[in-house]
Amino acid sequence: MHGSVDRSGREQRMQLITSQFKPFVTTLCIILYFTPPASSLSSIRSFASKFKNRMGAGISTTQWYLHGKRHFTKTGYLRHIKSYTSPVQDRASIGIGEAGADGVDMTNKCVVITGANSGIGKELAKYVAAKNANLYMLCRSKERAEKARAEIIEETKAKDENVKILLADVGELSQVRSAVKELQAKEERVDVLVCNAGVLLNDRKETSEGNEVTFAAHLLGGSYLLSNLLLPQFKAAGSEARVVYVTSGGMLISKFPSWDAATNQPGCGEKYDGTNSYTYAKRGQVLLAERMAVTEPDVAFVTGHPGWSGTNAVDDAFGDDKKYLEPMRTEWQGAEGIAWLMSTERKNLESGAFYLDRSPQKKHIAGPFMSEGSYTKNKKSEIDEMMENLKSKAGL
Repeated sequence: MHGSVDRSGREQRMQLITSQFKPFVTTLCIILYFTPPASSLSSIRSFASKFKNRMGAGISTTQWYLHGKRHFTKTGYLRHIKSYTSPVQDRASIGIGEAGADGVDMTNKCVVITGANSGIGKELAKYVAAKNANLYMLCRSKERAEKARAEIIEETKAKDENVKILLADVGELSQVRSAVKELQAKEERVDVLVCNAGVLLNDRKETSEGNEVTFAAHLLGGSYLLSNLLLPQFKAAGSEARVVYVTSGGMLISKFPSWDAATNQPGCGEKYDGTNSYTYAKRGQVLLAERMAVTEPDVAFVTGHPGWSGTNAVDDAFGDDKKYLEPMRTEWQGAEGIAWLMSTERKNLESGAFYLDRSPQKKHIAGPFMSEGSYTKNKKSEIDEMMENLKSKAGL
């Protein structure tokens, strides 16, 4: 009796496996039948490559979502903070010595935050302003920056002279250079740089310099060029200096593709997809931090993920689909772990690491049972090429 049940189960499983592979086998047979013998092998390889890529993309996306539902949500945050070994604030604007403060004092620290007028960036700006830091809000819009600055000062009771504005669209390389030049004329040292500004577009747009906007804002200008130009200021700040690239867990879906695909050049073979461009740039930030941690050991370079947080940018990007990311974090719950990266002692940081809620995270989960796998990994030669292209494109 048991034997017949086992055979029946095996037969059912084999039927299921066979049905899953029927489309693959059928397509392969069609290729073999209609393709001339001389090119059959290359056609098979091409098909197999596409099949592998689609399988990899499906697996990595599914596992990213499952992983995210456990760790990137509000539920994940509330679970993670139970393991914290130092205090956590329940809002950004609690000042030094106030009830509920985490004990951080950033007096005399020079902090630069891009995209500081809204969302995660504004929460981080509130935090360092409340901790008495010398804050520079690097923003694209003068009007929005001034409004946010006034609100931050009012909420945190920060000194007026401690909260300053720098204007630049970080996707425009010339504007990044101008903003850095202005900052360097005022400050000999920068203790903390947070590269937070970014955008997620549905349609392809270019900067005035001909670069795809998402790539330029997140990676080329907003991370690579800005942090490289400020290296002298980081080194002047001493051993506690650090750079935080605000990345996204979405980078777990993909490796950094070819340069043409990442920058969405005409003829790259990919139709523009704003989510893909965002994902590529975010993976690029993680690779950039890894490489900078090696080439610039005197400065800590880390990436931080705010989780799935209820910001205006998320509303604009996902619309009604954000319900699939619920329960979402508040803006401060998303920012809190990054605030820790900005303010903790250097000895607590692992340079080159990818963080969520104060803890280093896996950078790849595309393998079986959330193991690393290989689908999202880049070869050293691919990372070398990315770095060389960034250097050339940035004019360094």
